Amino acid sequence: MIENRRNLGVMVGLAITLLGLVAMARGTAMAEAAEQETAARGSKGHGKMVFVLTTGLEDLQSVNMAIRHSGMALKSGYLDDSVLLVYGRGVQAFSKGITAKPAQTTAFIKDAKQAGVRILICGEAIKRFDIPKEDLDPGVDAVVPNSIVTLAELVSKGYQVVKY
Repeated sequence: MIENRRNLGVMVGLAITLLGLVAMARGTAMAEAAEQETAARGSKGHGKMVFVLTTGLEDLQSVNMAIRHSGMALKSGYLDDSVLLVYGRGVQAFSKGITAKPAQTTAFIKDAKQAGVRILICGEAIKRFDIPKEDLDPGVDAVVPNSIVTLAELVSKGYQVVKY
């Protein structure tokens, strides 16, 4: 009788151990499948950000940070899309006719474009500052009619907003 209880205890222990091993194997297989899926789609995440630039060349540090950060965020691999939405005095930083713009700012714009950032400029703002569309840096992807409407659209599509 004692021997049967011992055998039963050993069998229960073995069964629990076996179930644990099966669960571990299943977990490992699921983790491997998740890693393969991530590798298949690349290092990209699923996030989307819109960097909103409203300040002008009077705050050059903020202008440069907005441009640089939009590119850095996309290069991180966590985002599917990064947009730099520019309105207000910020549009001056994208005019070829503004001689006060340092070469470094132009270089940051080129770097952001190479990273894949989409640069959208407010049409109302370039009218207000008398900047012709032809005078915009080649890195500008589009002039949107109204930046607030565009911002609302991007937010409705799940973009997170970072304002400068």
